[in-house]
Amino acid sequence: MDSNKIFDIEKVLEILDEQVLQNAGRHLNQAERAVIRGSWDSKEYKEIAKDFGYSVYYLQQEVGPPLWTMLSKVLGNGIQVKKITLRNILMKVAKEYYVNLEASKLDNDCLVGRTRIYGELPKIAFFYGREKDISHLKKQINTFKKRCIAITGVGGVGKSLVAAKLVEKILLEHSNVYEYVVWKKIERYSSIDSVVNDLINIFDLKFDKETLQQKISLLLQELCLHRCLLVIDGFEKLIQVKNYEEKLEYEDFLIGLTKEAHQSCLIITSQVPLEEVACITTDLPVVSLRLEGLEEDAAIQMLHEKGLSGEQCKNIIEIYRRNPSALEAVADRINRFFGGSVQRFFEYRTTLIEPRIQVMLNRQFGTPGFLSNLQREIMIYLAESTSDNGITIPFFKLIDDLKERYSLELSISEVITAMDILEQRSLVESSRKSTKQEVSYSLQPVVKKYILVDPLGLVHKRLDRIQTREIAL
Repeated sequence: MDSNKIFDIEKVLEILDEQVLQNAGRHLNQAERAVIRGSWDSKEYKEIAKDFGYSVYYLQQEVGPPLWTMLSKVLGNGIQVKKITLRNILMKVAKEYYVNLEASKLDNDCLVGRTRIYGELPKIAFFYGREKDISHLKKQINTFKKRCIAITGVGGVGKSLVAAKLVEKILLEHSNVYEYVVWKKIERYSSIDSVVNDLINIFDLKFDKETLQQKISLLLQELCLHRCLLVIDGFEKLIQVKNYEEKLEYEDFLIGLTKEAHQSCLIITSQVPLEEVACITTDLPVVSLRLEGLEEDAAIQMLHEKGLSGEQCKNIIEIYRRNPSALEAVADRINRFFGGSVQRFFEYRTTLIEPRIQVMLNRQFGTPGFLSNLQREIMIYLAESTSDNGITIPFFKLIDDLKERYSLELSISEVITAMDILEQRSLVESSRKSTKQEVSYSLQPVVKKYILVDPLGLVHKRLDRIQTREIAL
């Protein structure tokens, strides 16, 4: 992108006015435009007033201060917009706009700088918070040269959007570093072999009857020859946990693309931690980020922009664990059914299950091998035993109650493993008041309701009672 051609003040004003309209609900007026034009050229208020026919007092006292306050809210991202910093901030806004504009074309002829983009990145209409997460991931890629980034977390928490924002930021700051950005969204019933074939076709590599390992080697050669950002979105859809041969294929894929030094990077989003998929050794350049809910300020901003207000917004944020997809769905329903009244919504004491979270839970409970019988029993027990808000179950009480409830002899090591997996997938929550106190467990309200309601009959459908086994201490 040639900034001398693209970033003239009139085009920047068009971009800025659109953002002001989206966030403040109005257009920039003529006096504000005059101040912005003059500030862009580093002029003082006296010069701006002379150029545009306003009084210095009016521009400096009545137009300037509220304009900087408004722009700080609209595009400052926590940084206060001032007259002296306006040009640099607007340059960044314009660059982001053009990166998004080019990336939105998303076909085989799409270029951002010298980077060719393949695949369909998620559209980022609104993005809240995540500055620390994005900064951390950029540092891992740009500074520490990690060759594999795994972004994991519960459904709806924003993994795909964070990956897309990460790619956008990298292109914005280093538009000519990568030759290719490839966004591969995993569809249901895909396999590692079909994914590798699709990627080889994107790079126009010749292959016929090669084995999976040979095709992975071909792909690795391409990553060594050309700097690529390769995003695999929705990796959990590939996983059949009970199939050992396929698990070895996941290992071959992940290790095969990261074992040799190269300047490319593989970014994976998954609801299931990669540690469950492959025995990744610690010396490989792989870094994992478990994405949690939004920061409280970002979650409140999101609800406010959805038209909700009041102290009870914090209760919504707590109940739905700051999950952006859940918050958006709840806000839409409050506006639709309760006239935007958060108080009236709480009078009905209901918990809504957001569609993406229900899809995630359907997959967890409905896909053979995703949850073991022990993990199912644990989640059902927690749902029925923590029906009152705020109740948590200490670990050894959980063991004793399960043994009494089902007349089971439980392996302590297996229960520990089961709890670790459930916690990594954000299906259970753990807490402790001090490091010397035993851990206690509970469920998110949404997960609890899903289990108790069992909307598709998946929670108990595949449940065979755990076989009696000796306790292993």
